[in-house]
Amino acid sequence: MISITQGIYCIEINNKKYIGKDVHIDQNKRKKEHYNLLIKGTHYNKHLQRAFDKYKTFDYDVLIEFRDIDNETLSTCEMFYIDIFDTYNKGYNLTKGGEGGNGLRISKSEREKRSERYTGEKNPQSKLTNKQFFEIVEHLKQGKTNREIAKMYNIHERYISLIRHKKRFKKLWEQVKDYNPINSDEQLKNRGKVTEQMFKEIVHMIKNGKTNAEIERKFDLSSGTASRIRHKKLYKQWWQRFFNE
Repeated sequence: MISITQGIYCIEINNKKYIGKDVHIDQNKRKKEHYNLLIKGTHYNKHLQRAFDKYKTFDYDVLIEFRDIDNETLSTCEMFYIDIFDTYNKGYNLTKGGEGGNGLRISKSEREKRSERYTGEKNPQSKLTNKQFFEIVEHLKQGKTNREIAKMYNIHERYISLIRHKKRFKKLWEQVKDYNPINSDEQLKNRGKVTEQMFKEIVHMIKNGKTNAEIERKFDLSSGTASRIRHKKLYKQWWQRFFNE
């Protein structure tokens, strides 16, 4: 019997995602189909096509693989990831998943029922148990940094950051009350290097063509800080609050 590899993939253009399923993900079947249509300018997803035409980028990643699973399970997994990344509202997906070549459409109640199979520690990609998730929430409330918590659970600190900002374990977050994480001394020290007023002045300098070196000299910032602000790697909430970016 020939083993078939199915899976869920993600296409990202300009920090927005499209989630899909592929019954032959080991052969990059859907990746090739998407890319060929985008290159020709004939992709059926007009939002994805416009983004590709504008940014000329195409980042593809496999989120999860399965061996010989049925189409229903694959569709359920697709719906789960569309929900997790919210790509129906904030990405390029035109539906909430669950449709296939046979035209199958799944009701909302059935969709929610199936999604429960992938909640929390049931998710094949989950790195933590439900119990560990609630422990981490308590650590966040106590002011521990991402680095400190990551070391405790032997996982990458970026995964802790995703939990901190409720990008993981969304269903379990619904059970958490009075979540108000405390900034640790380390976080406050780092944040204090740039005030809100300094940030506005830095953005003004960026928009007026000043170099990173000029900005760092003026505000006595460490090397690389201006570049990270310029590319929105730092102070993302201020970019959104003050400049809607």
